[in-house]
Amino acid sequence: MKKLHTFNLIPVLILTLLCSFTIAQDDDGDLGTDKLAQTGMKFLSFSPDARAAALGDAVTAKTGGASSLFYNPAGMARLEGMNLSAGQANWIAGITYNAFSVAYASDAGVFGVSVMNVDYGEIQGTIRSSNTAGYTDTELFTPTANVVGLGYAIAPTDRFSVGGQVKFVNEKLGNAYLETEGSVEGIESLDMDAVAYDFGLMYQMDWKKLMIAMSATNFSESLKYAEEAFELPLTFRMGVAVDVIENLSLSFVNERPRDYFSTTRVGFEYSLMGMLAVRAGYVTPTDEAGINLGVGFQVAGFNVDVAYTDFGVFDPVTRVGVQFTL
Repeated sequence: MKKLHTFNLIPVLILTLLCSFTIAQDDDGDLGTDKLAQTGMKFLSFSPDARAAALGDAVTAKTGGASSLFYNPAGMARLEGMNLSAGQANWIAGITYNAFSVAYASDAGVFGVSVMNVDYGEIQGTIRSSNTAGYTDTELFTPTANVVGLGYAIAPTDRFSVGGQVKFVNEKLGNAYLETEGSVEGIESLDMDAVAYDFGLMYQMDWKKLMIAMSATNFSESLKYAEEAFELPLTFRMGVAVDVIENLSLSFVNERPRDYFSTTRVGFEYSLMGMLAVRAGYVTPTDEAGINLGVGFQVAGFNVDVAYTDFGVFDPVTRVGVQFTL
């Protein structure tokens, strides 16, 4: 018994060390605006999952099914059977996110696949020009982004879970143009491929089912468009989740992204007879996003989730998701 108890402390020590490292990343205390908008492929930071969005994305320490691949791959480690998840998010400026994930539990662990597509709609391209208007139209184009992830998670003990994911990323931003002697010519295609990595840990305590967790998403090498180098939106998160009272859980996340201020996320989830869940989430600081609200319910064996986010001067953002376990 003493050996088992000692072994179960090892994940706690690992989490503590990793969390300390995460805090140290921004420990200068004076970020100013140096970090803002300093990454590319920002869509990789987006969470398409409706349940997570309703909780203000305070889900690092929340277990789940295949959709865990979008925020902490360790969250699917205790899945039984097969879980499928699909969702859509209507983002600001007419941008649409579509996501699908599937996870399968085997004797060797849980294997998962995640897919996300970003549709930016049709955009009129322009370049600077010496004419009276100051610009020249180039072409109508439809920028897109696609991500395919392969994940794996395992629970080596009844308390400790670990998971990871490798993501293959592609972004198409149309063509680059150059104006020469009054004519406009396309000079190169602005397509970019990248590989990114996610990693997560979770540890379950006895007291009120307290879960502590951490995740690191979007590890990657520097990329370059033409002459401009940029980084992916690497983000560290520390989280806890606890059952405050029966059927009511509270989750908390401290998020430290490469390109924004340290962010605090808080989520509340109340479950009624396992058939209906009411959720709310709050994030600070934020630019325009306000309160997050959502519900989840079961219909004919399917879990349906809906989320609403107030977005200030923009139209509200809505997300819808469906999950099914075989």
